[in-house]
Amino acid sequence: MKKLLSLAAVLLLIVGSLTACGRTLKTCTVKDLDGTTVCYDEKLEAYAVETGAKLRFGADNDVVGNAIVALWDATYPTLKGAVEYVNTGAAGSTDALATQQGEYVDVFMAIDGEVSRNESHLLAIDAVLAKLIKDNSIETFFKAGNTTASTVYAPMAYDGMAFIWNKTMLETLGLNTTDADKDNLPDAFDTWEEIFALSKTWIGNRPMYKSNPINIVFPLALTEVWSTYHQFTSTGWEVFAEGDGTKPGYEKASFKSGLDFLLAAKEAQVSVDAAGILTKSGDMGWRWDDVFNNETAPFGLAGTWMDIAGAATKTGSEFIISPLPTFGGNHQSPFVKTKGFVINGYTQYRSAATELLRLVYSKGGFDALVTGTSYAPSLKDKSAFTPTLIAGGFQEQMMTAFVYNYPEPAITLPNNTAKKAMDVAYYDGALGAAIQSIWDGTKTVDEAIALLIETTNAKIADNNK
Repeated sequence: MKKLLSLAAVLLLIVGSLTACGRTLKTCTVKDLDGTTVCYDEKLEAYAVETGAKLRFGADNDVVGNAIVALWDATYPTLKGAVEYVNTGAAGSTDALATQQGEYVDVFMAIDGEVSRNESHLLAIDAVLAKLIKDNSIETFFKAGNTTASTVYAPMAYDGMAFIWNKTMLETLGLNTTDADKDNLPDAFDTWEEIFALSKTWIGNRPMYKSNPINIVFPLALTEVWSTYHQFTSTGWEVFAEGDGTKPGYEKASFKSGLDFLLAAKEAQVSVDAAGILTKSGDMGWRWDDVFNNETAPFGLAGTWMDIAGAATKTGSEFIISPLPTFGGNHQSPFVKTKGFVINGYTQYRSAATELLRLVYSKGGFDALVTGTSYAPSLKDKSAFTPTLIAGGFQEQMMTAFVYNYPEPAITLPNNTAKKAMDVAYYDGALGAAIQSIWDGTKTVDEAIALLIETTNAKIADNNK
């Protein structure tokens, strides 16, 4: 018996060596797939597609969605029509999955910070594709969407905002747009102090551009705090800088001094109504798109998802994207996160869905993502998947502009991991109320901060259990 066992062990070792050194490549038998397993065909270097598989692909941009469908059809001409595109947006998509489950699309776009709270509804990505994704992703953004040992999220595009300015408007108004230091900002306006000084010269005497008065210099948003984050960083403050979900940091001196930016913007009257009166905070919502679509202001913010090129064609104006100007010599830091793709854990065709994600996360997929859109790809330097971008175009400008951006924290409350710290202590409404009260003059900075800290601490205590 011992001899037989020894012989068996030797044979096992030999077989193992042959498997490691020159094993037969694994192939898949499509007829054996029942939709509940994933099979990677090593010979074809692709995942098998179940017979009769029908998939729906979700994204927030029709150009991207249709391009991915075309990529599938070109790769699998005999399976043309098996993938259908649905515009599902990106924000809130994983929450929609948690509610709709099997009724939701099979592979879809998501935002990294929204993935973890719905991970149980997502399909863990097969090891082969998971390694490919990890090897080509920037670690910070890979971890933001993959917070456990499983890989469920493939980061693909930056989701953030950068500074944008209308070169044509400024020059038409007789202002100097020379950029000698090549930072993509006009030297005359590469600090907020210079922009505010310009705004003060327009008080009571708004210039005209294309037959319209320029009532807005910079459309500061006060009713939502995602795009507004940059102003709080004016003197170096960062939300949840310690990585503790119970400590947003509103008590810090750097938070209070950062509000000097808000006060300076108010003094400069960067936004007034048609009567020339300072715009009320409640009317200062999301107005960024109008900066380039309707040329309402010379300066603003632009998101990676916005069609700047289309606006330039429509208006005939030249827009330039850059990092934000400095304030007090400090670089402001807007939020940045990523958009990527996940697989519905309730899909009826797990292998086909994984193959669709493999096509999405490929050179062809990244090309589809950036061609005809404003998306800036999120990849490691020199990745084989890096798409071809227009030299000096908006996507390249966006990627350069993100040099000072701050990854939006995806941490949870320590005693209640179902609660995102940002939802409880940043997006809950208290911060927006604080800055609105400062702008409208109903509270001093100290009063607004004191109430913000009191309200936020109570909400953290209530949710952190």
